[in-house]
Amino acid sequence: MGELKSAYELANERIIAPRYTKKPEEDESFDDVGVEKIDMDFIEIPEFSNKEGKLIEGNETKIIRKGDRANRINEEREEKVDEVKVQQAQTIHFEDGKMMEVYWNGHFLDYGGFARMNRTMVFGLSNRNVKVKAEIEPYLTHVNKSTQDELKALSNNDISKKAPKVFGVTVPTNLSHGGKKIVYTMIETSEKVHKDYSGKLNLCDEIWTPTQYGKEILEKSNVYPPIHVMPLGIDVKRYTPEAGHMDFGKAMKKFKFLSVFRWSYRKGFDILLRAYMREFSNDDDVSLLLVSRAVDRPEENGTAKILEDFNNIKSSIGRPEEELPHIALYIKPIQEMNMPKVYSSANAFALISRGEGFGLPYCEAAACGLPVIGSNCSGQSDFLNNENSYLVEPDGYIEANVSGAMNQMAKLCHFYEGQLFPNFGQGAIEQTQTHLRDVYDNYQEAQEKADKLKRLIVNNYTWDMAVDRVYKRLREITNE
Repeated sequence: MGELKSAYELANERIIAPRYTKKPEEDESFDDVGVEKIDMDFIEIPEFSNKEGKLIEGNETKIIRKGDRANRINEEREEKVDEVKVQQAQTIHFEDGKMMEVYWNGHFLDYGGFARMNRTMVFGLSNRNVKVKAEIEPYLTHVNKSTQDELKALSNNDISKKAPKVFGVTVPTNLSHGGKKIVYTMIETSEKVHKDYSGKLNLCDEIWTPTQYGKEILEKSNVYPPIHVMPLGIDVKRYTPEAGHMDFGKAMKKFKFLSVFRWSYRKGFDILLRAYMREFSNDDDVSLLLVSRAVDRPEENGTAKILEDFNNIKSSIGRPEEELPHIALYIKPIQEMNMPKVYSSANAFALISRGEGFGLPYCEAAACGLPVIGSNCSGQSDFLNNENSYLVEPDGYIEANVSGAMNQMAKLCHFYEGQLFPNFGQGAIEQTQTHLRDVYDNYQEAQEKADKLKRLIVNNYTWDMAVDRVYKRLREITNE
């Protein structure tokens, strides 16, 4: 019997390619020394020009598109990939017993955290000889056709109506089911959760959440079903300092801070940008690379919103354009298999998030050996501490209200309204400045912290561990 592939390997076999790609003979993505290049969609600030022309004209920032020929090919040619054969189900380290069955409901097809978790879980459980029926909720579709086909095959499985159902969502839209109902959920609020959220959770039989922090705020919010902590994870074989590098172009400076997130006020981009632009200048050999997707809905011009937010923050700094430090924004989707290379191309990672259900980007950056600057709140507080990272303490906590304070948070989600979130004011901005400067000036010390965090993550937070925990709990439920 051969060695089983990890759950993450199985998942990546189905999702490593985007929906559109090039034929191998047309692939110009590697240079002559093996460093991967990418077709860049950059907003570069305050870089004023490059070989392709002006980046900024007057006060208007332009989007620069490189590799036009490749982009045209990507737009016109649907992906052609070899069919991936699903490995036959095997078990090598679990006890014998009757074959388990489970329904798994949620989003599967987008790049979001829940969808990544759901894909990895259903593929990983299938590899452990569990018969999984995937119930795919309609949402954005980012994964390639091979992935869609594999998930559709799982959705066609016929299993007992009394098999347990796991809802990998914030809250299920429909909790009706003949078997045990489990919600695998996470929320980004502080202290407590919205009463409507806790009310929904009280209709299920059991709750899984990825952090001890999450369990504690659910218990404070009068959530009564049993709560099990089920951490998420990373693939430690891929996320390593030796993952390789991405070539983000000649404009990038020697020292690179990286932040990875979907553009949202919750992610604290405003705090990071203000701190970075105040602390550094164009004389510093430093870049801030933001790898961030715009809003995916076609009716919303996500890129315009990003530029509006950036320009508002830039204006508040009050410094001449030519003095500002280098910032670049990469907005195109990146193949999941290439994300480790993105992290390994940087020197440090920074994300001053106002709330995380778990905080996968912190784990991914840590596994790639990067010093981490983060916020000391919500889910990531399970594994970030002052010994292994650089933490920004909130100045306090504010209730989010649509018509009042922190309305940008309240408008993001119904379950955010009336809930507490960290207030990152002047004190937090100054802390962030200090941390950015410390990492930049004292990199050896920063790497000592990074080593501690890397050991913690690779020893405790992997996808195989995550799937094993879920498998064992499902076995207990099946044998009850």
